[in-house]
Amino acid sequence: MLYQSLLQYISRQMVPMHMPGHKRNPCFRMENPYAIDITEVSGMDDLHHPTGVIKDLMERFRQYYETRGTYLLVNGSTSGNMIAIASSCSRGDVIVTDANCHRSVPNAVELLGLKSVRIVRPYLDEEHRVPGPIDPAEVDDLFHHLAKSGRTPSAIVITSPTYEGVVSDIKKIAEIVHHYGTILIVDSAHGAHLTLASRTAGLKLDWPKPATTQDADFVIESLHKTLPALTQTAILHRCSDRVSEETVMNYHDTFITSSPSYVLMSSIDQCLSWQEGPGIRTFLQYDKNLKDIYDAAVKTRAMADGTHLPGMNLLSPEGRDPSKLIVLGDGPTIEGQLLGYRIEPEKVTESYVILMTSPGDTKESLKYLTTLTIN
Repeated sequence: MLYQSLLQYISRQMVPMHMPGHKRNPCFRMENPYAIDITEVSGMDDLHHPTGVIKDLMERFRQYYETRGTYLLVNGSTSGNMIAIASSCSRGDVIVTDANCHRSVPNAVELLGLKSVRIVRPYLDEEHRVPGPIDPAEVDDLFHHLAKSGRTPSAIVITSPTYEGVVSDIKKIAEIVHHYGTILIVDSAHGAHLTLASRTAGLKLDWPKPATTQDADFVIESLHKTLPALTQTAILHRCSDRVSEETVMNYHDTFITSSPSYVLMSSIDQCLSWQEGPGIRTFLQYDKNLKDIYDAAVKTRAMADGTHLPGMNLLSPEGRDPSKLIVLGDGPTIEGQLLGYRIEPEKVTESYVILMTSPGDTKESLKYLTTLTIN
């Protein structure tokens, strides 16, 4: 049975270096979710036609993130990407897509009958094949070519930050594509925590600015990836008036389940309250703990007596979201060593492993990472 398997897994007390961002931390809790698992009863509002408490929650998000409008998603960022693309394009339109995009983007392209042109990223680290940021000059050249051939795109979808925490120059890309009248959609599923970072003074690491402040038209963020919220919780930001509220709500109604979970929406509410309250203090400590990990991460080397210095060969956080710890080396070997330390990684490739941290990680879990020896 799945439930029993989950209980058995939890009993192993693995250190979760993966999503969701609440990290099973007992500080985050919801009393008896069955008791609040309801439908659209009187006084509890309707996500598809919000006029009461859900509308108020959306307004709180809009104010916190300083957007034109923010919409609750209970189908994850997958639905947010589809809503944004459908709101920006008509059947047969050209859309530019990031070669490093989430699978929901090509799925939306196929469902909506669009013509996709991909833009490819260079490597940030050639040896380990870590994808780098999108070059605005490449965007400019591509758009010039497409416009010249009569195929000016209706939208472009950029992933920033990526799975590896790599950020692109969204503001510069926005300047380029808006010149052609194109809508800029930023899949920032891995960047929901960056607004909180931008509001926390005294940080030791260099955190990227959130995409919502970089002139994008749509920004999609997964709360559950990097903040203390339940899986499937996400938000869609409308950051300009190039697409109307009415259009977005129409496609929100199309792509969001007709039975939205009040448990998930409650988790979204709790996540915002946490950001508005103790989140800043927690993030400040989290930032310090991450800085300690990077400072301790010396590349493992063998000593004369056969022992090893503790440490990990981490990719520099420069130009990236530092919350993603990228351990460079033979991925499967590193994974085996991590599992031996009771650490469950987020992603394993042939040449690196991603340890996904969040403000939900306990101080003890992050401190533990500074003691490891990873070859």
